[in-house]
Amino acid sequence: MNVVTKTSTSWFSRLGGALTGALFGLVLLIVAIVALFWNEGRSVATYKSLEEGLSIVVSTDASRIDPALDGKLVHIESDVTPASDVVDADTGISVAGAIGLARKVEMYQWVEEKSSKTEKTLGGGEETVTTYSYSKEWSSEAQDSSEFKEPSGHENPEFWLPSSETLVEKAQLGAFTVAGSQIASVGAREALPVTDETAAAASEALGYPGEGRSVMQALYFGADEKAPQVGDTKVRFEKILLPEVSIVGMQHGDRLMEYTTGNGYTLFLLAAGREPFAKMFADSQASNVVLTWIIRVAGIFGLFIGFALILRIFSVIGDVIPFVGSLIAFGTGLVSFVMAIAVGVIVIAIGWFAVRPLLSIGLLVGVAAIVWAYSKYGRKAPVTPAA
Repeated sequence: MNVVTKTSTSWFSRLGGALTGALFGLVLLIVAIVALFWNEGRSVATYKSLEEGLSIVVSTDASRIDPALDGKLVHIESDVTPASDVVDADTGISVAGAIGLARKVEMYQWVEEKSSKTEKTLGGGEETVTTYSYSKEWSSEAQDSSEFKEPSGHENPEFWLPSSETLVEKAQLGAFTVAGSQIASVGAREALPVTDETAAAASEALGYPGEGRSVMQALYFGADEKAPQVGDTKVRFEKILLPEVSIVGMQHGDRLMEYTTGNGYTLFLLAAGREPFAKMFADSQASNVVLTWIIRVAGIFGLFIGFALILRIFSVIGDVIPFVGSLIAFGTGLVSFVMAIAVGVIVIAIGWFAVRPLLSIGLLVGVAAIVWAYSKYGRKAPVTPAA
């Protein structure tokens, strides 16, 4: 059953909302500019830190500890030997030879979906029609039915078993010892089948003896997996495997720790398998570039939203006649886009000036060219020839 609601917003209310949005937009501009500037500093510092590390790292044999390298940045390649089995505390399910065990829980629940359609009305107001629809789905997140628009008839039980991840406390890398949490991030994940025997034991450990069973190699709670009911739960397990690992870190006795470079940044590089340190540093530099661009794009998008919120009041004023407001909104959107690119590139250029002044100057020249081109060509209205 769908639930449909209709709400109307007056032009004066929208105008007040636009003014509030403009204040939020100003805050968003400041946050985006700070984030962009911080990102450039982080990127440069990370680049320098990796360059320093590459110049001083020493490869050493993992099978023995060289006291002369204590406190130094070292690179090792080694087999990984977990110090113990990994045990899921709630179910008692365990796995040997792995560095971790992940538990993924899904429950069959009512899920609410919301869709809205807004239309402008004469006089600058808006009318919004919202439709709430409900369906039963498997979900790994608890769906709080008390927050539904129509909770009656769509009640969900408590999500009684959360997903979790258990890591081995220690692992041996030859003569070195590391914590499981230090190396688990590069481990491969492989499904751990649940047998009838382990399902029965896990069900009893959870306090539901005889209720859980093995269904398609998962632990299943419910009467019929082919016709699931709300509240049915399935639990899958994955073992985290890492037969071999390569690490760049500071040698501290028989431990490997983060190494602090001259600019205060820390290094602890990981790779599954056996990899030379040159490739590990190159991969880290590439990851730094990717992260830098992700934050740049997010920052410029934040600037665009900020400028759009500040200029939105003009389209709301124009919405007294709906199509006029739409034309103004298109124009302010274009202006917001150009201003976001310009401000974003300027901030990036300032961030790089101390390291790459020529690049900074080039970026600033590019911004000036974009602004000039927009002011000369982008704002000219097309000329309609006489009939």
